Order: sequence, then C-alpha cells, then structure tokens
Amino acid sequence: MEPKEVVPYFGSVEKPECDLLYNVTTMACTWHTVATRDVRLLKHQLATTFALPKEYTFLNYLRCHDDIGWGLDYGYLQNFGITQVAHKKYLNDYLTGRYYGSDARGELYNDDPRLGDARLCGTTASLCGVEAAEYEKNEEKLHRALRKDIMLHAFLLTLSGIPVLYSGDEIAQLNDYSYHEDPLKWEDSRYLHRGKFLWEDEKKRKRLHTRQGEMFRALKRLLAVRAKNLSFHPRAESWIIETYNDHVLGIGRYYEGRKLIALFNFSEEEEIAWINEEGRYKDLISKKRVEAKSPRIPAFDFLWMQSV
Repeated sequence: MEPKEVVPYFGSVEKPECDLLYNVTTMACTWHTVATRDVRLLKHQLATTFALPKEYTFLNYLRCHDDIGWGLDYGYLQNFGITQVAHKKYLNDYLTGRYYGSDARGELYNDDPRLGDARLCGTTASLCGVEAAEYEKNEEKLHRALRKDIMLHAFLLTLSGIPVLYSGDEIAQLNDYSYHEDPLKWEDSRYLHRGKFLWEDEKKRKRLHTRQGEMFRALKRLLAVRAKNLSFHPRAESWIIETYNDHVLGIGRYYEGRKLIALFNFSEEEEIAWINEEGRYKDLISKKRVEAKSPRIPAFDFLWMQSV
C-alpha cells in the first residue's frame, strides 16, 4: 500500500478515525531495500511519513503473521526505469533465494504467474540469510547475516512510533517447513513464519557463541539505548539526512537539545556516508566520541551518533 493510501485511515488531527496503524508501507520498502541495496525509495517513503502530524502513531515492524505484499510507489520507481511486474519478480526471486548470489530463504504466497504477482513469506532471520549460512555451516556468512538482522532492528527502533517484534525474532528464529507435512496448512505458505516458538532455542540465548545469544544480546542492548536517550523520544522531530550514497540511509532526530544521526548501510561492502555535521557526538553503541564527518560504515552495519 502506497503512503498516500495509508494516511487517510488516520482521519485528521481534528477528526481522528484511527489511533494506531500498522506501518505496512515502511515494512515493504525496507525489504525492497534489502533486496536492491538502494535506499532511494525508502528515503522517499520515510520523508512522507516524517511529515505527518505527531498525533499519528504507527506500529512499526519488520515481520508479522502475514505475508509481504509489494505495494510500493511504482510511480516514483519509474524515475529509475523500474517497471512494476519485472521489479516484483526480482524482489521475489531475490528473497526466495532463486536469484544468483542471494542467501535469503523465503517462499511465495498467492503466486499468479499470469499477472507476474506474488507475495512473500519468511522470518526476518531467514530472509536475512541466517538460515542459508547455518545450512552451509559458513561462520562468515552467519556473522554477516546476523549483522544485517541487527541493523534492520536498529533501523526499526530509530523510527517514531511503537516498535513491534514478531515472536521468535529476538532469537533469530528460522523458517518452519513442517507445515508442508500438514494437510490443514500445506496450501498456505504463511505458516512458514508462523511456526511454534522454539523454547529449546530460547535457552541458547544465554550462550555466547550462538545465533540466539548474539541476536538476543544485541537486541536487548539496542532497546536499552533507545529507552535511555532523549533523541528517541516519540515527540522528536525526524528528517532524512542526505548521505550522497544510495546504499546508506540517513535519519536525523532531535528532542530537547539532543540530536541523533542514524546511518544504516544496506550494502555488503563498507560504505561512506558523505555527511559533514557540526558538533560533538558520541557513538551510542561503542560509547566513544566521534565526528559526524564522512564516517565509514561496515557492511550491513549502522551508527547511532548522539550530540553531546
């Protein structure tokens, strides 16, 4: 669903109709960005969202019980020579792992080859490549996939609104293929990401060198940082920071004298955010003093820099 179609559900500030809305558009744009490594559509969509009255509250999420539908702003994408049918096919091919070099593992839902349309299913971790890395027993790939998963959650927590974590994402739970053996479920691929919470895996969150432990500790730390820093206040001003790099998304936030510069690298390569912000900043993760001047961001990583 395009932003212009979502906003009317809120009504108006004077005559509100809906207090909370699932931010389905940002979710879809986020996975588009994962597949393309190009942040331009996400920037365009977020700029629209940031301009809305603060009385409008979104429930922000990466995954939920439902599928991912590609309701993107194709009018905007046409500026880059992107056509709807071909682009949907690319997104689905990439995120199901059919595209060469993709480590994503998803499945299609309601596939209509005649119209070239389909929706996507899968857990956050499996779509980020964690499942493929574990299957291949490739530690380097696993570390990279978890870093991408963590970066996406940092992005989620940067947005104003209420962050929603889908059950299992806190331990990077993988797809559940058992639905293929159940005649009551096998025709609905959404059960791929509706698996039971794995309590045996949950116990592994306390172990240092496990997927579950790395994801849980990282997410717990991100939530703690978000809770204690004023720049994440729900009434903060938010805006897009131009990074002059189509792989790096920049978001600014400001509240009561505290300014946050948040940078997210959607590329598998180290990238530079070509910014030149005045003032002194602290990296909220490393706690080190940093300058907001052309910072280098590792592959699939992020920076949270708050003014001091």
